[in-house]
Amino acid sequence: MNRLRRRLSNLSTTSKQSDDGDRASIHSNLSSHREAISSFIRRSRSRSTSKEPEETASTGRRSSISGVGRRASLKIPGLRSRKGSNAQDDEEVPPVPKTRSISSSAAPEGYPASTSDSSRKGSVTKKTRGRTSSETSSSGGTKANGSAAPAVAATNTPGTPSRKGRRASADKSEKAETQQNGEAEQNGSQSYLGAATAAVAGAGAAVGGTAAAIVSKVTGTAAEEHGYQSESDDDDDVFHDADLTDIHEGDEDEEEDDEATGKKAKGRAQPQSAYHRAGPAAATSSRGPSKLKGTSGAKRRAGSDPPTGAAGAGGESPSDAKAKKEVPAEVREKSAKVSKLRFDDVTQTTERMNEDLDVARKVLDLFLNSRMIEAEEIIKQHADSRMYYALGFGLIATIKGFMTFEPQDLAIAISYCRDSMNIANLLRKQSNAVSNLGRFVRGTGHGPAAMAQMTPVQRHAELVYAESMLLKAVLGIVHSGDVFSFVAEALNMRTAYGIYRSLGKYVETADGKAGGFDKSIDEDFRSGTFLGNGLISLILGLLPSKVLKIMDVFGYTGDTKVGLDTLMRPGGWSQSPKQKKPKMDKEHEGIRRSICDMSLLLYHLVLSSFLPVTGVDVPFAERILDVHLARYPESVFFLFFSGRLYSTQALPEQAIVAFEKARKAQDEYRELQNLCHWDSSLCRMSLSQWPEAQECFSTLLDSSNWSPCVYAYGKAANTLQHDPTNKEAAATMAKVPSMMQRIAGKSIPLEKFVAKKAHQFNEQGHLLLPGIEFSYAFHCLSNAPRWSLTDEQLVAISDALTELNEIEDPSQYKGGVDAYWDDLALCHFLRGVTLRYIAHPEKHSKVKPAQPDIPVEEAEEQAILSLNAVIENGHKIHHCTQYLYFSRYELGRLYAVMGQTEKAVEYLELVLSGKQLEDKGNRSTKHKYPLQNMCLLRSNGALTTIKQA
Repeated sequence: MNRLRRRLSNLSTTSKQSDDGDRASIHSNLSSHREAISSFIRRSRSRSTSKEPEETASTGRRSSISGVGRRASLKIPGLRSRKGSNAQDDEEVPPVPKTRSISSSAAPEGYPASTSDSSRKGSVTKKTRGRTSSETSSSGGTKANGSAAPAVAATNTPGTPSRKGRRASADKSEKAETQQNGEAEQNGSQSYLGAATAAVAGAGAAVGGTAAAIVSKVTGTAAEEHGYQSESDDDDDVFHDADLTDIHEGDEDEEEDDEATGKKAKGRAQPQSAYHRAGPAAATSSRGPSKLKGTSGAKRRAGSDPPTGAAGAGGESPSDAKAKKEVPAEVREKSAKVSKLRFDDVTQTTERMNEDLDVARKVLDLFLNSRMIEAEEIIKQHADSRMYYALGFGLIATIKGFMTFEPQDLAIAISYCRDSMNIANLLRKQSNAVSNLGRFVRGTGHGPAAMAQMTPVQRHAELVYAESMLLKAVLGIVHSGDVFSFVAEALNMRTAYGIYRSLGKYVETADGKAGGFDKSIDEDFRSGTFLGNGLISLILGLLPSKVLKIMDVFGYTGDTKVGLDTLMRPGGWSQSPKQKKPKMDKEHEGIRRSICDMSLLLYHLVLSSFLPVTGVDVPFAERILDVHLARYPESVFFLFFSGRLYSTQALPEQAIVAFEKARKAQDEYRELQNLCHWDSSLCRMSLSQWPEAQECFSTLLDSSNWSPCVYAYGKAANTLQHDPTNKEAAATMAKVPSMMQRIAGKSIPLEKFVAKKAHQFNEQGHLLLPGIEFSYAFHCLSNAPRWSLTDEQLVAISDALTELNEIEDPSQYKGGVDAYWDDLALCHFLRGVTLRYIAHPEKHSKVKPAQPDIPVEEAEEQAILSLNAVIENGHKIHHCTQYLYFSRYELGRLYAVMGQTEKAVEYLELVLSGKQLEDKGNRSTKHKYPLQNMCLLRSNGALTTIKQA
């Protein structure tokens, strides 16, 4: 503004030095312009008396409603509109309708008093670097009751600058293209100085408008609190997120400087902020919607802006866009309906939310007791408008999507989870864009103090929003299968993680202030907070320490023990053997308590079978299982966990019976039956029942979409294990590589492994011990009874090894030299692993027989010899390079149970070091080998177990 004034002063000095001839020419030009404008005003008045105000709408010049008045657009002949106008220079413009003056009205508190009987309106349109923004300044007042005053029509404009003068002024102010429309107050300027004065006033309007826009972006405006909304001529180009400040144009001495303009904008924003800080929000209802124009709170509450997440500020991730194309029409209609919801459509009191929670609790009981269809029919009734209905419906759809792995089911689940996010987002605590951006950068949610000021509905909305976002992120990664979706959904997972962490801090802070337990926090909210934080901490705690250190830099922390303890809190569990039942009974437990218990069972009975994790307590898992089997005797889920309990205890015969019972418990969700078929096939392989296992894999291949590649290889491998010349198995093996799938643009490691083995079979025409090798990858050997390992697996391995040792010239082997050394390494590796489990079964196994047929010392010695044989022949191995790493892992595990901790740590750290252990000179593996991630995770788990022992 000061710079504009200095230029104005220079302009004035220059004009004074002009000769009399120039002055006469200027006065002559001004007179002609005054006559033209006066003629225009007379025509306008005559037209305005004969036409209704509504007729002006047809001209395409819409009025933009501000917080204090109506900004009327007025075009002067000879000036062409820069936006959407086809009017030529000489075309007459229809007049603006007359409106009454408000000069006698008292200005509301916080607004500057009017200094004239009429106000003018100006607009400055500026184009910069190819983008156009329109900044409009308006003046006026409001009525005493807070409603907007009528628009003010300008009448006298004798000092309107010429077109040439206006362009000259624009060149002197920042070299920007400006266009000033409207009429100036009569100020007696009769010279060239009038043109410069008007330009300065327009620039002041732009500065003041920008300042007000920034303030209003954060705090909002008072007028829009009363329901007014802005319009613009071009929604793509016009900046209309905030109202602009008043500019009273007149003499140069009366113009406000930048500081005053900023104060004025701030003063106008205060009523909006004060209203919402002290708004009448009842303790039992969610707070009313924010009308802040330009804030994320306003946009999401208006239903026009998707929830803010990692996919962008209101954008959708690539997985969302892909999912929309694959869902049925009724799902798209539901999603479209939900996207148009506003706060008033979803608002609810705490009592209504508790009623919805009771319904959701009933639905969960039905679902867990294998009455899925009945539960689904109840929860979908209000899934398009109520938060917990939408969450329950989305959760059921997610379970179905992961069970079928059909692209359409995954897309439907994504759509329903997004609906749940939208509804929860409308009920969350209002926040502005600056706060949202800060929390996104920090990766956190609201602080404990802000959480404490929320209503119960708003806190539950935060929780449901995080749950829905986490589910949608996982679904999106699986469904889309590309790197871009993975990045977008990974950021969504980070957002959900930050919200969960903030919810956990709030609960801890509230409990601390209450002396240990805050009764004002309901168990439903607690159970959801503990579920999210417990699972995240548990999963992150399983990662290798090097990876966890890197993730810690970005705010991710994980601890397995903390995760387990957190998941036990909703049920009041303790791992003490003296506690047979939980402290929390069914009447007082939170709605997510059963899911927390299922997560504990998943860790102790399923995950522990694949990774040597710490804190495994099978007797504790059995106590949890007994409680829920008594509560849900027909539950396919807890009957399945019963089978996993037997499998973990090395009792595969009893496990098969339990899986069969679980399979017959329901026939509504076929994929749950397939889950039982899968685990039955693993038990069959533990018992060396190869034909029965082959039948299970054949059923899975025909009816499941989880991994056709693995199913096909499992079917062929089990067939070849007992019938090496089977032609049907050979034909199936040829199809395996073409069945591979991708998740987040990456191949699945197990599918890459079986595809490589199938390719090896297609090249060599045979595979040695394919069934037993497949059993090792899925931990069937560790869950096999001792008698089966001794009488079945070890015998088959010894026979194959004997045949290999009888071959004097490896070049005469049926698959060639490379195949010979690969098969020899495979036989020694499987022999070492089998002998290790014979000598030292897993600690949670119920060993049968109690004493092995082979002495423990002899089994240990032979196992070490076989595993070292793999390492010694490492430079000769061609395909099976992974066994160089797995052999060191198995040696580490064996030395650990033998009490030789230093050797165990040495071998495990060597695997985790990432060094290339094979030394065959003509290979360029770049430290990559099949099943590398599995080997690293197992080694990390074993090393952690040793260090924590």
